[in-house]
Amino acid sequence: MKNKVCGITSLTLVILQVVLILASWIVTSAMPELSMRSLLSPEGVRWLFGHFIENMSSPLLVDIILLSVAIGAVSFSGLVDSVVGMVHHRKIRYFERVGLWVVVGEILTVFIVVVLLTCVPHAILLSVTGHLFPSSFSQSLIPIISITLLACSVSFGLVSGRLSSLNQCFEAMTYGLVRFAWVLPIYVFFMELLRSIQFVFYV
Repeated sequence: MKNKVCGITSLTLVILQVVLILASWIVTSAMPELSMRSLLSPEGVRWLFGHFIENMSSPLLVDIILLSVAIGAVSFSGLVDSVVGMVHHRKIRYFERVGLWVVVGEILTVFIVVVLLTCVPHAILLSVTGHLFPSSFSQSLIPIISITLLACSVSFGLVSGRLSSLNQCFEAMTYGLVRFAWVLPIYVFFMELLRSIQFVFYV
């Protein structure tokens, strides 16, 4: 079902891209006085070929990769299962309980460090005007969350015995990339369509 939805979404984005290319050509040919650019003009063709990599490069792509790695590691390491088991008062192994305490310690440590970097006077992660949004903190929020989740997952897996080797730790880090790979084609088609709209309408 998911593949079908993703396939339909991708096809829709591709069709919209083709419609935009043809519409920009027809409209600019019929009404050249409009403030629009054609994707089939020499300038438009050069833009399509020359800016594809630039169109794909965005902080959103980095966020998708980081969150995929982090969420996959959380799932693969068994951290979610242990937390759910504890919440529902199911019996969990001793080393899983130790691993959960390690995770709590890591989260508290990260929280304290972030507070010290953002809440004390003249904190270095604040903007020049002293605000959190936008600031270095807001720009690094997703990386902070992702790296924290990744570190907690790997440490929990090692302490609990769910991850017993370097190979398994690396597999935990790549598990999410495979699991959420369906996002990437949609991202590519969406970003190309978005950048094309911006090019056509001088946005």
